[in-house]
Amino acid sequence: MISLSAEDLERFKGYNPTRYSCLLLKMQLNGDWIYLTDKDVPVTYAGATYIPGYITSKSIGDIEITSEPATNDVSVTLDARDGAFVSYFLQEGWMNGSATIYEQFADESGVILTLNIFQGLIDSRDLIPETQKIDVVIASVWADFEKQSGTKTNSGSQQRYYPSDTAFDHVARAQRKISVSYTHLRAHETDSYL
Repeated sequence: MISLSAEDLERFKGYNPTRYSCLLLKMQLNGDWIYLTDKDVPVTYAGATYIPGYITSKSIGDIEITSEPATNDVSVTLDARDGAFVSYFLQEGWMNGSATIYEQFADESGVILTLNIFQGLIDSRDLIPETQKIDVVIASVWADFEKQSGTKTNSGSQQRYYPSDTAFDHVARAQRKISVSYTHLRAHETDSYL
């Protein structure tokens, strides 16, 4: 339950031509915090200044706000025309960076309410040189509770735990199946300890 003062509740009632909402995106890339907004001017929230020009309201996929934890992914498209984010996403430290999306409501009197509408980890990215965009997928922090543990099946899932491992990048070229029985592995482990 979000508690608002009577004054703030009154500001939400009825039509108000000065009321607006904006999105705030906070991401951690390679240890650096990046703050972006879809508003056309910088926005200050919680001691950080969110910079305009890199995302729009259409850059962030649909987010359903419910009282239950969200287990979906959200896609974010970043404008990479000035190259500010390209170097971050070309290094190894971008994966599993923390990301939070806020929606802020305000009017001519100032901020009314800021909601944390999505929180997750950066799961994948796609650099698109033709459009000078970077598509980023943020996986919900709750999604890991639904996943089955065990064998990794693609580069993205493998690199979540082993960022420099590129073994799955070469699987398509594999010509034969490699299978090893569990008993063979156990016997080999026993021999190595003798």
